[in-house]
Amino acid sequence: MRSWRRAFKNRQVRLACLILGGYILVAMLAPVLAPPDDPGNPGTARIVGRPRVGLPQPPSREALLGTTPQQFDVYYSVVWGTRSALRFGLVVTLSTALLGTLLGAVSGYAGGIVHSLILRIGDGFLAFPVLAAVWLIGQVLLPANIWVEPTRIQQVFLNLHLSPVLMALIVFSWVPYTRLVSVTIRQLKQADYIMAARAVGVRGSRILRRHLLPNALAPAIVMAARDVGAMVVLAAAFQFIGMGGGTAWGELLAVGRDYIVGAGGNPLAYWWVFLPATLALILFGVGWNLLGDGLNAVLDPRMV
Repeated sequence: MRSWRRAFKNRQVRLACLILGGYILVAMLAPVLAPPDDPGNPGTARIVGRPRVGLPQPPSREALLGTTPQQFDVYYSVVWGTRSALRFGLVVTLSTALLGTLLGAVSGYAGGIVHSLILRIGDGFLAFPVLAAVWLIGQVLLPANIWVEPTRIQQVFLNLHLSPVLMALIVFSWVPYTRLVSVTIRQLKQADYIMAARAVGVRGSRILRRHLLPNALAPAIVMAARDVGAMVVLAAAFQFIGMGGGTAWGELLAVGRDYIVGAGGNPLAYWWVFLPATLALILFGVGWNLLGDGLNAVLDPRMV
């Protein structure tokens, strides 16, 4: 409790809670802040005005932050995008952290051939470009076009709304967790209390579950906190270059990319096309990084 109280006295931790609390509050109040046309099936985009206009429209009473060239309401997408960002970041990070931590625990405790095999497999995943993985997974999980009947596997992923970017990041982002947890557990195995537990006949699985893994989780939790924002920013980058994604903010930037620089080279001519989504992404990433720093101060025994 003292560590947590000390953490909340930290200015960065308080700022992180303020930022992330704001995002969570906006996500919860999205139906009130930006009422959808269909409350039973709200989407992350809403068209206002005439779609054939073809130019971004400035902020107005109907669209508080203007519209994209396709007349998507920027304000609506920014508000509802908080839900998709939180969902995407948490799903990817929790999945990769869980997989990587389990493999790291097995690798670090077993050692020998098992340790080498898991790390060599991890090296292979690190060497494979994530951009190529997004394309490859998209070819497997998505039908070639809307007129092609999806296979059973493709239909499952379509029903679950799993994008290739989400799957690629899960499949290729577990390695840092595995390496971190594996190294930590290999160091903890030499601790006196672990040697004493072995001497009195405590089973290896119990040592791993009750002593090694809980003490190895702290650095993984810190990494996971920082990764939530990083995964959302990375997904937005993939959307911006046309590789698909899973966040409304990235979609805003993608549909308005041609208007980021306006007539005469003025970057503020159509500021509403990119500035709200960019600020939302930046603050989202900063908030999670600050939270990671705060958790590091709480969970690191050297900071006591």
